[in-house]
Amino acid sequence: MKKIFIISLLMFSLNVLTSAQQSTTGVAVKYTLTDLQGKKMSNSNYDNYMMYATGRYQVFINSELQKVAVLNITNKKEVLNWGAGEANEYTKYEPHFFVPDFKNFPVIMMLEEVIDGSSNGQHVILMDKGQAFYCGFINLAADKGEGASITKYLQINMKAGLITFTFTPDANIFSWENYEIYKGKEISFEVDTQNAKNGLRTPQTSAYKLTGNASSYPAPEEKTDNSKPAEQQPQKEEYSW
Repeated sequence: MKKIFIISLLMFSLNVLTSAQQSTTGVAVKYTLTDLQGKKMSNSNYDNYMMYATGRYQVFINSELQKVAVLNITNKKEVLNWGAGEANEYTKYEPHFFVPDFKNFPVIMMLEEVIDGSSNGQHVILMDKGQAFYCGFINLAADKGEGASITKYLQINMKAGLITFTFTPDANIFSWENYEIYKGKEISFEVDTQNAKNGLRTPQTSAYKLTGNASSYPAPEEKTDNSKPAEQQPQKEEYSW
């Protein structure tokens, strides 16, 4: 009887794990632009940085130095330490967070370069499975006034490990690369979460093509967490910020 009970328990555990793995495979995930309030740090390793808590990660940003660090709060490890190079006193960083409507899926930060109140584009950072990746730079602004942010026109979705970035169809999007204006429906980007280090890419259907990717900027300090968290059932994301 004891052996039968143990075998039954093992079979139950296997079924639960299999169900969890299947449940995350085809889930369609939507992302929402979420306003997070930063906290000024002092007496820590990140003095004078602003800290933003996403629930699974702490993001530290020093706008003056144009540096970013990401901490995995589960194991307290720094998983990304990145800067675009030599700091420019005229450039500031403004973070925009896109969070998923289910748990256990990547969190996306669009780190906006702002010069004299005008958006110069977005650095894209992906936080997934306890790690963080710099995915590249989107050299675009919204053609509304002088270089408005594109973040309010972005629509981000994920399915089967592929994150897609599209725009409000009728939005006018301005490229700092070629000084052309595109309609939102003409532009799209994507990131394969299985190869996040390869960065952003533009599919064939996109009229606007990225001229660079993550390799166009200084590589972040390599910080790899080899732990493999167990798969879990997708649940609605709950944040406490």
